[in-house]
Amino acid sequence: MRKNKDLESDRVMNLCLKCRRRLLTCICQHLKPFKTYSRFIILMHPMEFKKEKVGTGRFSHLILENSQIFVDINFDDNHEFLKSLHDPHYDSYVLYPGEEVINLSEPVTSPAFLNQRSKQFIVIDGTWPCAKKMMKLSTCLHDIPRVSFSSKRTSAFKVKHQPLPECLSTVESIHQVILELNRLGVEATGGAEENLIEVFSKTVDQQIELAQDESRPGYRRKAFSLPTERKISKKWEKRLLFFRKDS
Repeated sequence: MRKNKDLESDRVMNLCLKCRRRLLTCICQHLKPFKTYSRFIILMHPMEFKKEKVGTGRFSHLILENSQIFVDINFDDNHEFLKSLHDPHYDSYVLYPGEEVINLSEPVTSPAFLNQRSKQFIVIDGTWPCAKKMMKLSTCLHDIPRVSFSSKRTSAFKVKHQPLPECLSTVESIHQVILELNRLGVEATGGAEENLIEVFSKTVDQQIELAQDESRPGYRRKAFSLPTERKISKKWEKRLLFFRKDS
């Protein structure tokens, strides 16, 4: 028991309390926070919160000055989140696929969306199966309008397997939303949003470099394969339900 406490103490001592990454991989010096008219609310699954490797939702929150982050699975009883959800100063939207969705990439976006009211975008941060569970359990999200986008970009999350090439990580999705909002005249971030991708690329490259370090416990004898070279597991057939209309 004493040994476990010592290990936990050592872990905390070597942890950056801001970005929650180990001091060796701390990214705080690369963060360039910027303001947005819109608010981004990141709903993080507890399993994602415990990760220290990349944590795209966490550093997205640190970069986006007008953002909040809440950790839970079912947000129906999360009073702090519900307070933000019902903030009268914002119109709420969930970044999530669905049958009736506002596509921010379309030339003619819903006139109701382009009103002058401030907007807040709820982003679910977790693995694809976890995100689907969070959405299913959190009935408070079911009647909120959904938004998405059309993009030909391929995820640069080289160390993580995505169910489809066009599936993006949390930070890549937020970045794409901000690009679309700039195009629609809802935002005017002047390129500041690129810091999201800069930090993301740095953390991914950092993880690959550490994984190839023979002196570290997580050393990989085989290098990370490219996403295009990986075989699609049969289990993704069930996970792809996330992208169907009944999601």
